[in-house]
Amino acid sequence: MAHEILSEKRGAALIVTFNRPDHANAINIDMATQLFNLLKPATVDRAIRAVLLKGAGGNFMDGIDMNTYAGDPNMALEKANQFIQPYHSAIREVQVMDKPVLAMANGITAGAGLSFMLASDMVIAGRSAKFNCKFTSYAMTPDGGASLMLPRKVGATKAAELLMLSEDFSAADAERLNLVNKVVDDAKLEEEAFALLDRLANGPTRAYAGIKRLVAKAFEEDFNAQLALEHTNWGASVRGFDFREAIKAFFAKRPAKFTGS
Repeated sequence: MAHEILSEKRGAALIVTFNRPDHANAINIDMATQLFNLLKPATVDRAIRAVLLKGAGGNFMDGIDMNTYAGDPNMALEKANQFIQPYHSAIREVQVMDKPVLAMANGITAGAGLSFMLASDMVIAGRSAKFNCKFTSYAMTPDGGASLMLPRKVGATKAAELLMLSEDFSAADAERLNLVNKVVDDAKLEEEAFALLDRLANGPTRAYAGIKRLVAKAFEEDFNAQLALEHTNWGASVRGFDFREAIKAFFAKRPAKFTGS
């Protein structure tokens, strides 16, 4: 099995690289399995305090590798079921891990790539990046949670348009639609992404984890239920070392040094 997912440590951060550059990093069954097998232990590894998702060779991820369905078309459903389990499991890890996930979008981000981007907590994009939902280009409905996350970010009407028409849109469009946090010149993309990754990896990890849980529930709970969730997560954060460090730093008039605990 080729190494279609690469990983490296950068301080307290983990950099995960989609590594099928000859296929614009289009994801297949082996790649999805490798990705899940990497993300699952990272989720519970307290030494990892932030994660960056990026693509090799100038693209983030150009959807599902349609070669997955080569051969007998009557076997397409069986092949799809084999693919969806590790793919959706990997997406779920991005969403539920108690640490921030940053996506660095350059080149093409489409289909499954868009789903990974939507599942991330923050996105930084190169100015020349192109995006496309792409599902209907192959007569498919959305996967990877795109049908949930896209309407939350852009609204139901715009989500229907993007999902149904499968038209390219630019990084500037993505920023206007609140799909990316920041657009930078292509030459500065990696530098800016690493700077933000380092900031996240050295931040108050418990507080970030609580924010992820709260934001995930923001469209599900009524006001009183959300207040209760805030109370629960606030209590967890103030029991941590980082809160005590923040208080000490405040009164000492110095920057806080967070350890993620």
